[in-house]
Amino acid sequence: MIEIFTKDEVRPQLKDLYLEEVKNDDNIVFEKAEIEPSFPGGAKEWKNFIVENLNPNVPVMNGCKPGTYIVVVQFIVGKDGTVKDLRALTNHGFGMEEEVMRVIKKGPKWVPGMQNGVAVNAYRKQPFTFIIAID
Repeated sequence: MIEIFTKDEVRPQLKDLYLEEVKNDDNIVFEKAEIEPSFPGGAKEWKNFIVENLNPNVPVMNGCKPGTYIVVVQFIVGKDGTVKDLRALTNHGFGMEEEVMRVIKKGPKWVPGMQNGVAVNAYRKQPFTFIIAID
């Protein structure tokens, strides 16, 4: 026997199965969630946290030449807001990537990403710009 369902009848069933799988499987990580993970308090608090904790002199102390360097790191913000699987996507050296990762690891839990009203594991890519000038 073949049963035929309309799109409107099937979609809620699939959505419920999908949401149940996302809730129960910690290995599912979204590259792009409906609502992206964010730092608690928003962009202003993120900037304040970075300014207070990042040592911008690390590259200078390690012999970096003048210039503008954009460091990009990627990490997963878990369903519970924890930061995990942190890694640098750039390799400028002079301690820049390590300093950025040190600060992110030191931070508080993030607000997790959301998909269909459910907290999900989601990737976050974050750029940091170091400007090294001659004094």
